Amino acid sequence: MRKLLANESLTIGAGQAMSVIAPVAQTLQIMQGRVWVTIAGQGDDYWLSAGQFLNVSAASHIVIEAVKGSSLVQVQQLSTRLPSASARAGFSKPAATTHRGAAVTC
Repeated sequence: MRKLLANESLTIGAGQAMSVIAPVAQTLQIMQGRVWVTIAGQGDDYWLSAGQFLNVSAASHIVIEAVKGSSLVQVQQLSTRLPSASARAGFSKPAATTHRGAAVTC
């Protein structure tokens, strides 16, 4: 298992998995492809595609697997501290809108 470094890029081949630990609170930004992410001690798994992100707390043990094709994940250190055992997934792009301009919830 390896430690995630701030501002590093992880390239994960199709069907390959990577086991890592986040020494500090970090954001995993999916730049390319689709990944499955699980965090030890949490009941939820995350399926993320390009343009989405996942915030993870310090000392999190994370497994990231590329789905179908290879994936590129950018790691960035969070500027605020997350409570232990917390994770948050989201989109880095503005929310999609309908033809009337109302936001669409994902």
